[in-house]
Amino acid sequence: MSEVTYRAAVIGLGVMGQIADGLGGRHPDWFRPCCHADAYEDHPRTQLIAGSTRDSQRQERFRSARQLPVYSDYREMLEKERPDVVSIATPATVHAEMVIAAAEAGAKAVWCEKAMAVSLAQCDQMVTACEASGTVLAINHQRRWDDRYVKLKEALDSGVIGQLQAIALHFGNGRLCRGGSHAFDLALMFTGEEVAWGMGWLSNPDDFDPGGTGVFETKSGVRITVDGAIGMHHGLCWECIGDAGILKGIDDGFHIQLWTPDERSEASEFGNMSQRYLPRSYPVRNTFLNVVDDLVCCLETGAGSQSSGIDGRFAFEMISASHLSHQKNKKAIEFPIVERDLDIPSN
Repeated sequence: MSEVTYRAAVIGLGVMGQIADGLGGRHPDWFRPCCHADAYEDHPRTQLIAGSTRDSQRQERFRSARQLPVYSDYREMLEKERPDVVSIATPATVHAEMVIAAAEAGAKAVWCEKAMAVSLAQCDQMVTACEASGTVLAINHQRRWDDRYVKLKEALDSGVIGQLQAIALHFGNGRLCRGGSHAFDLALMFTGEEVAWGMGWLSNPDDFDPGGTGVFETKSGVRITVDGAIGMHHGLCWECIGDAGILKGIDDGFHIQLWTPDERSEASEFGNMSQRYLPRSYPVRNTFLNVVDDLVCCLETGAGSQSSGIDGRFAFEMISASHLSHQKNKKAIEFPIVERDLDIPSN
């Protein structure tokens, strides 16, 4: 029996939708596939059938490069093309309406860019609509599909640093939603837990999608610090501290350090640490292809996505808590958050 090929369409044909740099070329540090359209063209189980954007130049670029129909009205595309899988690579301000429209139009799966939405209320609406229609909802927090991070999660779960006690994440550029969304989600991926409460403050509260700092505690007591305040310019780095070691990631995990007690030092509460090495002999596949693998698996087994809408909503809840706490003079915010209508516009 031949395998099913799923028909896919992309809404939003900018940076992540169809090309890496938004200008018609390729970012020198990225390899194909590095956008939603490429992923569907390159994966053996999907067929890219159409795209949608209101930008006339991007329409022509897509039409010329793909020889496929392109629509200015995404609702018309959904109605005429009836795709099985829909990617939404637009600003977060319209994610909710597009996810809901795709689900109501019969899409079997939706792959939505981060940040998930602009309010917790919208996140709720997206999750509810997809549950009602049986649509798989995946949020593009890519580290959940990245083979390097999957192996790091396995190492943490195996006790390589003992019982996890605290996580600290730092990133530059001062935007809690756009880039920071990945950091909040990664903390949740590492802990595998729900947050009990959090507090935070904004470094540039009058700016669009401001940066800031959040401090949280999970239900089991793991402490989480996410620092994306304005003024820093480095890529994502993080540190996981356990009761038997420390795991560090520099330059978004391309450089990993494992530190555990040095058996040669005298037993002491303040013993010396030695750097160790994690196993490296595992395959690393393109993350975009891993996402499509996951979507196909969900459609054929009924499993939830590795980066589900519920996961995305938890990450957005941490961002919301940072904003709410800032408004309330750094007051601690209990989870789940009751005030779900706070808008945090981001692109």
